[in-house]
Amino acid sequence: MIKHAKPKNFVYYLKRLTVLAVALCFIMQIPVVIKYFDSIDIEGILDKSELKNVHFKAKVQKIEQGALTAYFMEEHSNPIVSISFIFQNAGAAHDDENKQGMALLAAALLTEGAGDYDSRTFKEAAEENGVKIGFSVSADDFSGSLAFPKANMPAAVNLFKAALYEPHLEEDDINIKKQQLLTALQMQKENPKQLLANKFKEDIFAGHPYARNSIGKAADIQSVTAEEMREFLRNNLAQDNIIVGIAGDLSKNEAQNVLADLFAGLPMKSQAKPLAKIDFSADGVEYSVERKSAQAMTRLAARGTYRDSVDFYPLYIANYIFGESGLSSRLSKIIREREGLTYGVYTYLSNSDAVALIEGGYSSTPENFEKAKELLKKEWLKLGKEGVSAQELDEAKKSLLNSFYLRFATIDGISDMLTAMQKYNLGIDFLDKRNDYIRNVSNKDVNAAAKKYFNSIPDFVNIGVDNLGEK
Repeated sequence: MIKHAKPKNFVYYLKRLTVLAVALCFIMQIPVVIKYFDSIDIEGILDKSELKNVHFKAKVQKIEQGALTAYFMEEHSNPIVSISFIFQNAGAAHDDENKQGMALLAAALLTEGAGDYDSRTFKEAAEENGVKIGFSVSADDFSGSLAFPKANMPAAVNLFKAALYEPHLEEDDINIKKQQLLTALQMQKENPKQLLANKFKEDIFAGHPYARNSIGKAADIQSVTAEEMREFLRNNLAQDNIIVGIAGDLSKNEAQNVLADLFAGLPMKSQAKPLAKIDFSADGVEYSVERKSAQAMTRLAARGTYRDSVDFYPLYIANYIFGESGLSSRLSKIIREREGLTYGVYTYLSNSDAVALIEGGYSSTPENFEKAKELLKKEWLKLGKEGVSAQELDEAKKSLLNSFYLRFATIDGISDMLTAMQKYNLGIDFLDKRNDYIRNVSNKDVNAAAKKYFNSIPDFVNIGVDNLGEK
């Protein structure tokens, strides 16, 4: 292990925070299933700004189990197993037009009583065995995770299969979850950030399912029945639309066996279908939410590019320099620090199944709102015209290279990345190649991407400013 002062200090505090988090979990009786991932030499990694010779000790392996495909990483430094999975094209945007909220409601109910367990005993059994089970819904996908100490794998498998195949979906539990979603919908009306987020989707994705409220519609939520949820699960959770990442204290043969045990009972084929693509092109249109507020906010959208495009990494770096590198970004240095016009300003690349965007935003006082926007527009077009300097590129590369492996400090982080590698078709060798992709991007590549994607004013959606109106 390389022991230089700066990396050692960082890792020392990282480990101390990890120990503290684990201690708090024990104090609060929260199942502990995540530990520091010792196999990755973080000290050595941080000591190398160029990371020329850093590779994962364990290689990613591919497992095919029926129609199911999984990426697997064998790692024995901790007796922990983590499984992440995604049912593609089964998210909230795929709900039937008159059943908006179906996927979210179903995901919330899978662990509220299943198999031989009622809601209380299910949670007790999970806690006693250190098992973490969760289901979630994005616009695109129905996802979930399972993590457990290897010694308790039989209990973990039993609990997970009960949730996936034998959810009770009792009327009382359904009504409780419905009320929670309805309450969340009502609370959105009092939350400026959420109002802005909803307005953003409505205007930017008008006419597309992405425009829907992420929670659903009140009338639809109230009308959903247990049988309709069971039908949704049967039609959308299948072997042909699931991708899985599994990491931890297992051999490949053990991983194959546990995946077969967990998922072999799924139907072979789903009825899930991809959404129509959005041909998005910003033209400087502005929309507004009619609401007074002490704080004004905006969201912006411009055309981006997908992960499998040759433009992705050049644009990724250009945007990182521009607005995604926190306080080090151009926007933050100019608009926030130098001019003092915003509380915070940012941009980032978003990759949904149906559209790739550059998104961003800022918040400010109403008095500074337009000044900040005009300066953001100016810097946006300046990036497209002039690009980035060699120094900016070098600093961005060092940051992106050095930070990548920190994502894998937990087993959960590994399994999540293994699913993402499949979803975005990154290739089984992505973990070792990703930093080469960053390193090989030239100044010319970045400036060409900046010219292509930062050449016109984004669309804006605003809240908290008088007299904006729709244009």
